[in-house]
Amino acid sequence: MRRIPLVLLSAALLSVLPLAGQAQQGNRPQAKPSQTQPGVRLQPTSLAGRYLAARVGEQDHDYDIASDQMDQALALTPNDPEMIYAAFRLRVYAGRIDQAAQLAPAVLATRPGDGFANLVLAVEAIKKGDYRGAERQLGRIGAENQLGALREYVMAWLKAGEKDFPAARSYLARLKPAAGERAEAPALVIEAQIDELAGDKAAAEAKYRRASTLDRNGLRTTIAVAEGLRRLGKDADARELLKTYGEKYSDAVVVDALIAPNAPMPKPPSPASGIAEILFDIGGILAADQRNQRTDLALIFYQLATSLKPDQDFAWLMIAGLYEQFNQVPKAVTALGKIGPNSPLYWQARLRTAALDAQEDKLDQAVSRLRALVAEKPNRIDAALTLADLLRTKERYADAVAAYDTAISRMRKPEERHWQVYFGRGIALERTKQWPKAELDMKKALELSPEQPYVLNYLGYSWIDQGMKLEEGMKMLERATELRPDDGSITDSVGWAFYRLGQYDKAVDWLERATEQKGEDPTIAEHLGDAYWHVGRRREARFQWERALHQKPDKDRLPIIQDKLANGLSPGNDKPTVYEKAADSKQGG
Repeated sequence: MRRIPLVLLSAALLSVLPLAGQAQQGNRPQAKPSQTQPGVRLQPTSLAGRYLAARVGEQDHDYDIASDQMDQALALTPNDPEMIYAAFRLRVYAGRIDQAAQLAPAVLATRPGDGFANLVLAVEAIKKGDYRGAERQLGRIGAENQLGALREYVMAWLKAGEKDFPAARSYLARLKPAAGERAEAPALVIEAQIDELAGDKAAAEAKYRRASTLDRNGLRTTIAVAEGLRRLGKDADARELLKTYGEKYSDAVVVDALIAPNAPMPKPPSPASGIAEILFDIGGILAADQRNQRTDLALIFYQLATSLKPDQDFAWLMIAGLYEQFNQVPKAVTALGKIGPNSPLYWQARLRTAALDAQEDKLDQAVSRLRALVAEKPNRIDAALTLADLLRTKERYADAVAAYDTAISRMRKPEERHWQVYFGRGIALERTKQWPKAELDMKKALELSPEQPYVLNYLGYSWIDQGMKLEEGMKMLERATELRPDDGSITDSVGWAFYRLGQYDKAVDWLERATEQKGEDPTIAEHLGDAYWHVGRRREARFQWERALHQKPDKDRLPIIQDKLANGLSPGNDKPTVYEKAADSKQGG
């Protein structure tokens, strides 16, 4: 086949391909390959077809498909520098670091300072124990693609790998955080691990213990310290540290496998594991920076971290989160599956997998997984709460109430953060027409956390809609609007409250504001139509009811809205809307 220069190929496809920067920022493609210009049919085995398929896969963040397609395009034009670079980059995104390393030398032939090509080769050298080679590769990274301040830690680890511990400590000294800085504990862990490699056990132990006192709430610090203490023969201290952490954060992590009598001895520190932690930190910085629209760059550093340390479970958890953000749920599940039973993140990974099953319409499988987790650890509330929330969102309210009951029965003592549990059960009870019980739970939620706008909104709205406690309910709604002035659902509640009180002019004002804030809500449109009818604006009322019909209202509202359109407002169709079947929007989403 005649080779097509990539320059010409790119020009030919310019009308159907977005800019590379747009694709990497997550913008969706305007058309799939089959939706291109009429009469243009790209053969799937052609260079153009493969390239286009790769770009669409990249836009969808399906980097496996994108990489496969670009590799096949590269096979058709193996010497094109731009195609080589595109294939290299997609292999990195897909986590195929070893395969990306095969293309890195060809990338560097035309881009000698390319940061990722040099970094990939450095990672491969580290895995082979070639620390000087890794150092050379990092030294070739262009000034615009440095690893930032964390580069000094990488160099320290490489020097430690070369057994040049004075040089390693020299690099560490350049970045030594001041006492009290947030970075002091992680820096001490790195220093302790390098001391441990150097055979200075006393210095390592002192630094591990100091790091623990500085960061008692950090799971990564706690695990690193506990592992270090175990390797130094302080097994009892390590287990006590983990046990205390596990009890303190019993809703978040499970450290049972780490403190079990037969727990395997932690692996000794190494440049590979240490640099993997630094790469993970760089990914975390990129993911957390709100100015950074390139979340895919964070994915690259997480993939590099797992290439160096396959059991870097924090990275797998973050990779899963990014894939979930990219709407690539099966890939998120695969990433979570990399987290093994001995990891303190294993429980969290299983909870998240069940939630992802529900997203994929595998509700029965999700419920089955969660019920197994509920039974597995009778003292934990998180699985029962996850199950309850899931069942409520799927409108299985009676089952949700039972799951909330289980979660609440396992609470030692309700704390402020548990307001959501009572609020969730209150909603489910209200849906099953158990208002007295629902009201008690709403009040309990406010007792635990008095300034929760969505609880104030839900309870105040429900009271007024039923003609109960009108003054108290209105005060709650007013407070909710002060806390969330731009929330259309809460604004709607105030408008509907004025409506139920017969103050239709005020109702119109508030409901018009709610429509501006949340224009696609059928409940708000119906409410505004009702208010318009009462103030004599009949044509506008019917317009709003027509809008409500086209905004997918709840099924039980359809015949009521249709009756209003046909016959106008009447005592038969002008009834409370919340107590019969409250809308989820009334809880603020």
